[in-house]
Amino acid sequence: MDKKTFYEKLKTARIEAGYKQEHVAKHLNLPISAISVMESGSRKIDVFELKKLADFYNKPIEWFFHEHKSFYKRRWYDLDPILSEAIELLRQAPSKLQRSAAYGIIGFLKQGGFVVPDRDL
Repeated sequence: MDKKTFYEKLKTARIEAGYKQEHVAKHLNLPISAISVMESGSRKIDVFELKKLADFYNKPIEWFFHEHKSFYKRRWYDLDPILSEAIELLRQAPSKLQRSAAYGIIGFLKQGGFVVPDRDL
């Protein structure tokens, strides 16, 4: 794996975890700009920062170095097979339909009393 792929995976992990750069910066006690330059590859990260990021993103450290999905750690919504399938179908939907489909899923979940885990820091 090359450096570019590693830094791209940092951004991918953040997005998959559902965080904005500002949340990550707050968690690491860094300025938002530091997260941006980390993800672009302009700033190196040390092993302690990587460990914190891996834990925060719910990924094993190996995930950042391997291209295999076998290292993938489950996201909170993967624990519910119906919700997981709905989100996967949403990702596959044409971009023009994704927003309205997302609102439909949210409405369905609210009717069923589904509670999204708290993402506040």
